[in-house]
Amino acid sequence: MTLVVGHRGAAGHAPENTFPSYELAVEMGVDAIELDIHLTADGQLAVIHDDTLERTTGQPGAIRDLTMDQIRAADAGATFTAADGSTPFAGRGLQVPTLAEVLDWLPDGIGLVVEIKAREAVEPAVELLRAAPVQKAGGLTMISFDERAVDQVHELAPEIPTGLLLVPTDSIERGLVYATEHGHAGVHPWEGDLGMDPAPILSQAMAYGRQVGCYVLNEPERMKHLAAYRLWGFVTDLPDVARAALGPRGS
Repeated sequence: MTLVVGHRGAAGHAPENTFPSYELAVEMGVDAIELDIHLTADGQLAVIHDDTLERTTGQPGAIRDLTMDQIRAADAGATFTAADGSTPFAGRGLQVPTLAEVLDWLPDGIGLVVEIKAREAVEPAVELLRAAPVQKAGGLTMISFDERAVDQVHELAPEIPTGLLLVPTDSIERGLVYATEHGHAGVHPWEGDLGMDPAPILSQAMAYGRQVGCYVLNEPERMKHLAAYRLWGFVTDLPDVARAALGPRGS
């Protein structure tokens, strides 16, 4: 069964990496939620993709230079724009959450894919996640484009599955070799790099005992195409489209 992973929640429908986005993703039937973490100036794990506040809140400031209270003061719904050009979440009090808050909320049976955006977040994230219910249930994966960061996760907590993200056009074969040599569970390339016939890559991954996921997949026919090859999972902004394409969870 190919897993449907909500990209920053349901980022096509609600402000990314906010509770409305996560809640909507669960309502739409995701198997797991993907999110991003940075370390704040006061040592907290902020769930936000960029290393600054500007794109998602309209406010200036680097995450690493701000305290969590300063980050919470920004409107995490300010810049999300609906299809009609409106900003329906602006001024509704949405805040950037912490990883601990997301873990407290995460429903039973929903997996979590944590992308490490800043290397300094590795140790506190591992400390928090290694005892989390989602890890004990086998639903946690930690991933990064930063090879050193994902290697460090594996060194600190080999019991936590890890995955290497590959930038577009990076060799999936190279990634599979790296993942195998460094003990990572799988690789996660850009979906376009899987091509129209991913069978050879997936066969190679199977021979190495590795998983292959991909990002970001929003087109229903492509979802069905890759799922037919038994891809581990894909990240999507549109969990509702994914469920309409693949059927209900567990089917």
